[in-house]
Amino acid sequence: MKTTALHPAFKISTAALAITLAGCASDSKVTGADNVLEKTSTPKALVLTAEPVTPSGKWDLLWSDEFDGSEIDKTKWERVKDCWGGGNNEQQCYTGRESNAFVKDGKLNIVAKKGSFTGPDNADGNPGTRTLPYTSAKLRSVRKGNWKYGRFEVRAKLPFGQGTWPAIWMLPTDWVYGGWAASGEIDIMEAVNLKTPSTETGAAEGELESRVFGSLHYGKPWPDNVFTGQATHLPGNVNPADGFHTYTIEWEEGEIRWYIDNVHFATQKQDGWYSQHMEDGIFVSGGENAPFNQKFHMLLNLAVGGNWAANANNGGIDSSVFPQTLAIDYVRVYRCSADRWKGKGCASLSDQAKLVEGSPEPEILIGDGNFGKGPVFDVYKDELSVGMAFDGYNPDKVVTQEQVEEAGRGKVWKITKTGEAGNVYLRAPKTDLSHWMDNGELVFDLNVESMGGDTELLVKMDSGWPKASDITVTQPAVGTWGEVRIKVADLIAGGNRFSGGNQADIKAISNVLVIEPLGVMTLKVDNIRFEYAPK
Repeated sequence: MKTTALHPAFKISTAALAITLAGCASDSKVTGADNVLEKTSTPKALVLTAEPVTPSGKWDLLWSDEFDGSEIDKTKWERVKDCWGGGNNEQQCYTGRESNAFVKDGKLNIVAKKGSFTGPDNADGNPGTRTLPYTSAKLRSVRKGNWKYGRFEVRAKLPFGQGTWPAIWMLPTDWVYGGWAASGEIDIMEAVNLKTPSTETGAAEGELESRVFGSLHYGKPWPDNVFTGQATHLPGNVNPADGFHTYTIEWEEGEIRWYIDNVHFATQKQDGWYSQHMEDGIFVSGGENAPFNQKFHMLLNLAVGGNWAANANNGGIDSSVFPQTLAIDYVRVYRCSADRWKGKGCASLSDQAKLVEGSPEPEILIGDGNFGKGPVFDVYKDELSVGMAFDGYNPDKVVTQEQVEEAGRGKVWKITKTGEAGNVYLRAPKTDLSHWMDNGELVFDLNVESMGGDTELLVKMDSGWPKASDITVTQPAVGTWGEVRIKVADLIAGGNRFSGGNQADIKAISNVLVIEPLGVMTLKVDNIRFEYAPK
């Protein structure tokens, strides 16, 4: 239930309206208190205008809970009990108390309440406790309900108010491809701060938050993970906190589709996800369709605060809105009888659904034994050093990069940015560059062809967001080439202006050079290298 992928490596200027979050209601494989991801207010959420589609008659009910009894069915659900905070500063303890999770009148009620509670400060059962100001509940079906492919329906009424963060989601049961998020995560539905003032791009005056999100998390283990997804509004400006709605995914081999009340609004496919994990000291690919080719289980929870909810809309947590309830009418899991092994042949499709672009698998980079070493480390001169690749963060499609011929220079790296959010970078295998901290400099030639106003130009190095450091570059006169020299120690020490308290780990640099204009700019870069400053 997390939700820069945006591409998680990076990166956002204040103009991008970044909201950090991470680890959300994660299981024990998600670790680290600063698991920062980013979700921006763009692109604008979809509005569901398509007609509902009729589910295939070939779906056979496999597993369900109608919550018709008097208590939570222990053969189907395990109560999670911890005050860990999900790895992203959530402010609730998940308890085993009946007041936080109970069945009544045919509904499961997960209730977040104000009130101090002390419990384990981790999700692994290790010693240590923490006291937090709210209590809530999280149920999971691990080892009680585990599935590969199928149709997953949950009918629910969502809570509202600043600091609320309900989620219906799935995690891998066996973590075949390693730690989060290399083994994947499927978010069927999550929302934050419903009915607070909307901060969505283009929101009308007085419009209230009503978006719900469906997304995937995948890639490499944190912090090099990726997420991609889609936000949507319900038809007719209906707020999902005002009534029950059915949140669904259909998951087959190579494809996952999202629905609300049987309106198909988003699809992601295997050419837009991947898994890479470490074996014998190098990254290897999980192969076709990984990580979403293993068994997953269901999670239902209501978090309070955290790095997403507490940094969106009004900010913080409004204690006056609690208690709040995530009410669930039923959970139903179906298997496709047309092909029980691959889940194919039962798709219900709308041509108005959005195909989410995703993030195709990047090349696995392997440097030789001299990669990054001195006395001169040539990064780019007519071509990239072996073991590196051009890459970028471009959520709004406003950044382009190419190699062009320049008289007297050969090939140079040309970058054009026409909007606010985005950057380009030179990706490398994680490399120890600490030997450049003593009198080492990052050096390159720069030519700013044009820019809007007094656009600031940032140069960064990073070891996975938010572990990034940035510095402002003094630009030569527009239209002229000039040499830029930056002391590596100064760059690293400057830290991450967009995520205070973080800086790049010089012993594990994965993006050797990030170029980020904070606005409109066209520039060219050449002769990129590390060298020792003259003494």
